[in-house]
Amino acid sequence: MNGKERVLTALNHEQPDRVPIDLGGRQTTLMIPAYEKLKKFLGYRDIPTKIMSHIWQTVYVDEKILRHFYIDTRHIRPKNKAFAPASPFGEDEVFLDSWGVGRKISDGYANLCTYPLQQAKSLDDIENYSWPDPKEEFDYSGLREHAQTLFDQGKYALVGCMGSPGNTFEQAWYLRGLSEYLLDMVMQKDMAHAIIRKIVDHRKISAELYLKEVGDFLDVVQIADDLGAQNTSLMSPDSYREMIKPYQAELITHIKKFTKAKIYHHSCGSIVNILDDMIEIGIDILNPVQATAAGMETDQLKKRFGDKLIFWGAIDTFQVLPFGSVADVQKEVKKRITDLGHNGGYVLGSVHNMQSDVPPENVEAMFKAAIAFKAD
Repeated sequence: MNGKERVLTALNHEQPDRVPIDLGGRQTTLMIPAYEKLKKFLGYRDIPTKIMSHIWQTVYVDEKILRHFYIDTRHIRPKNKAFAPASPFGEDEVFLDSWGVGRKISDGYANLCTYPLQQAKSLDDIENYSWPDPKEEFDYSGLREHAQTLFDQGKYALVGCMGSPGNTFEQAWYLRGLSEYLLDMVMQKDMAHAIIRKIVDHRKISAELYLKEVGDFLDVVQIADDLGAQNTSLMSPDSYREMIKPYQAELITHIKKFTKAKIYHHSCGSIVNILDDMIEIGIDILNPVQATAAGMETDQLKKRFGDKLIFWGAIDTFQVLPFGSVADVQKEVKKRITDLGHNGGYVLGSVHNMQSDVPPENVEAMFKAAIAFKAD
């Protein structure tokens, strides 16, 4: 099987020749320091570092490295023209993203530090905010031609990232502040609805612009919304169903007008108590499968949801990849393939982007073990 055949087999809940593997996407790439170490380790020092996201300090993985690790996917992502500084931000340098949210690079990560709607008092404050224009956010030039070339070659599964993460709740609290927005969801529901309404309208335009270019070529399209903490979801299931789920459903329904691709949803943390709801609104693929969170044990997820969901990720970035030995990484890979890979339905990758503390030896060990080990 080639990469495309392997991924599509897994997506159809059938057994491929080996588990498909992913690297280089929005949530499955490396942060800049980890990438630099990996290039040096592989002897690819001449490869330039191309930044995928200044906000997240992540990189595009070069084609030479993707081929080195026999990666089965290729990611289709537009250039960000609304927010594309010429060079990486310095440590402790504060900057505003295209939504006006303040961030500061600290320990190699862009931490939120100011929330422009935190002091908003009325619906007029929401209406009068300087909302970004989705038509000015991304540069789609050449994207269709690139996607069609890869599609015609038929070697790799094509995973679409529309530039924006497609988040709704998450973007709302970036603007408002997490505590404030969670309180709004209970105490000022009109405020919470007004903010997320603006965001969903923006996301729908962004998705349409992107998918009109490449939707015909994609096998998977990504959206993201972190809804979980370590022990449970960030809000009760009832609150999710009332305040978040309808907006996510609206966005997914809109996306499906422009592509037949499977819907991949990224959410960190423990979300087992709302997974049935997410399946109901059309989510096909769950990423990152944070197995260290409560209720997210991979064998139990497969048993309960394996006929309804594809699992994507699952290799631990909290302890195993950064601090484990090569043998630990191999053991982790075998565990996740054993739990999730039976009868397909699993694409292997790291649980979120690999940070500076992940040694390159463990990156290599992860992909080598994935290729070598087969689920029964």
